[in-house]
Amino acid sequence: MAGLDHIVYAAPDLAAGTAAVEALVGMRAAPGGPHPGVGTRNTLLSLGDDVYLEIIAPDPEQPEPANPRPFGIEGMAEGALVTFAVHASDGESIEDVTAAMRACGEDPGPVSAMSRLKPDGEEIHWSLTMSAGPGLVPFVIDWGDTTHPATVTPTGCTLVSLAGTHPDPDHINALYSALSLNVAVEAGDAVSLEAVLDTPNGQVVLS
Repeated sequence: MAGLDHIVYAAPDLAAGTAAVEALVGMRAAPGGPHPGVGTRNTLLSLGDDVYLEIIAPDPEQPEPANPRPFGIEGMAEGALVTFAVHASDGESIEDVTAAMRACGEDPGPVSAMSRLKPDGEEIHWSLTMSAGPGLVPFVIDWGDTTHPATVTPTGCTLVSLAGTHPDPDHINALYSALSLNVAVEAGDAVSLEAVLDTPNGQVVLS
């Protein structure tokens, strides 16, 4: 039904967030680009053939966006792993994935078109659902004809596993089962997410 597309590390400042991840994993994420109208920009680091890490933060070169920036960035005091994205499996569509989420009681919201300019000037396009905030309910993305970022960003790190805690783990695990996601969720008082990575610095936990 769905596959893991990327994990999202949000930070109040992009340079500081990128440096914090670099200190942990021993590699520096490459500039991605701004998200026009959203008020954010990112850096990217491959975690395998079809999965990557996005570090995202406010973009001070953009005007204040009409809507709050995604992933709870506005109120963050420090960087954290906040959520993840999934894409449809072969033979499935983004609409199939969103329908499965609705059947599990989660509304992923409408599918919206987005674009950004890469540092080399190339404009890339994709579609994604916009309602997911920070947490264990993923948002859904479709890269269309755009080359997947995992194949064109710095390599050397690998995602080993993704896990989380949630006050209602049965609901989240049922959602993941419906989406065919291999993400372990246990009971916890707070919602949390952590990724185990193989890196030049050895095996580390990003949370």
